[in-house]
Order: sequence, then structure tokens, then C-alpha cells
Amino acid sequence: MGATGLFAGTPAPSSKSVVVPSEPPENPWYFTMAAYGWLAAVNGDTGIGPITVSADTSLNDLIDEFDGSFMTYLEAGYNRWSVGIDVVWGKLKDDASVERGPFFGKVGFEQEQWLITARIQYALVKNDTTRLDVFAGGRWMYLEVDIDVDTNLGPGRHFGIEEDWIDPIVGARIIHDFSDKCFMQAMGDIGGFGAESELTWQALLGVGYRFTPNLSTVIGYRALGVDYDKDQFILDTISHGPFVGLSYTF
Repeated sequence: MGATGLFAGTPAPSSKSVVVPSEPPENPWYFTMAAYGWLAAVNGDTGIGPITVSADTSLNDLIDEFDGSFMTYLEAGYNRWSVGIDVVWGKLKDDASVERGPFFGKVGFEQEQWLITARIQYALVKNDTTRLDVFAGGRWMYLEVDIDVDTNLGPGRHFGIEEDWIDPIVGARIIHDFSDKCFMQAMGDIGGFGAESELTWQALLGVGYRFTPNLSTVIGYRALGVDYDKDQFILDTISHGPFVGLSYTF
């Protein structure tokens, strides 16, 4: 998500003979608070030790499997510099029946996830219609995964793990005004580089509408991928789907 206000302006000059009070310059500080929803399908695999579960979940399945979510974005800026924090929390539950020949049973899957991305941004371009930021930061991911396997071959087994790690990221964001009311924004980042994840990336594209100079909404599409394989835990997934958000800038 991103700030939707652009900040520029200089005091009006005074004449030599008459002191003309100038309008005060626009406040170089700004703050943005946003709440949004992201309905993300998942493609890929999650594995704990010898057990690997397909994480493929369609948008229709996701509605049934959601057990709760919370998403917000905060940004504070001064002139060309800004700091942004994106917070995502979600919980999923799913049960699946397995039957292969004489083997049958049930697999229960539960996952709780925190995803917090923090970045420091600098505006390479900042004018009346366009702002182009480059940024660097980190993405903290926390996962708690529980897999219960209950079959006809013996007592049920439970596999559980808690993992968290931080990946460095770099990226860019552009916000462009088509008019006073309508705008678009795009953002992308890439990271990991083998520090923790082999690879993490994100891409976002949206269009927005300003109800007032301070209040706006954005709708678009977002995708996020991660490839992590450490400590007998595998997470190789891509989450993607539509999002909608409401933000206030002051």
C-alpha cells in the first residue's frame, strides 16, 4: 500500500517596496494509515520433515478455510524520505481425506502466519503528478504449522513446527495521478538472496480514487512468493489475489 498525497510548494516571493505576507509552505511531514483486505489464493508446497503437503488453495477454497486475518499499512514521511510498515496476519484450517488402495485416513492442516515488511524509501521523482520511490528493508515471516495424520495403519501422528526469519529486500514504488481524483500505483520488491530464504518477491498493481484530498481507496492485484528450505521445514509458495484498501493521509 502507499501514500497517495504528493507534497510540494514554495512561499510566494515578496516585492521590493511592499512586504507581502506569503502563504506558509506546505507541511513536509505526512502520515498515512491504511486498512485493507487481500484475498490470496496459494500455490506451492509446505513440508515438515518427511511430510509435505500441497498448499494449493483456490479463492473459493480460501473462503471456507479462513480462520481470521488482519492487514494494515503505516507510512511516515518527510520531504523525499519515508518509512513504511506493512503488517499481515492470517490463519488457515483445512481437512482432507486420503484414500489409496487399502490405505485411507484424514490429514488436518492448520497454519498461522505473520508477515511484516519494513522499508526505508527515497523519492527519486517527486512532482505534481508522479512519485517514484526506491527502497530497501526487511521482511519478517513467522509461521506456525500443525499437520495431523490419522490413518488406518496405526495411531495418528502430529507434525508441528514454528519458524521465523528475516529476509533483506530491495524494490521500487510508483504513484501517478491521472487527475485530482484518480491515480494508479505499482510496487515490486525482491530479496532473500540466500540469507534466509533462497528467494522472496512481491508485486502489486492497483488503481485508486480520492474521495477527499486525505481519504482514498485502492483496488488491485497482489502477488507474493517465498522459497525457504531450512531446519527440515520447506515453504515454496506463491500467494496471489485481489486486494482492496482504504487509507487516510494527514
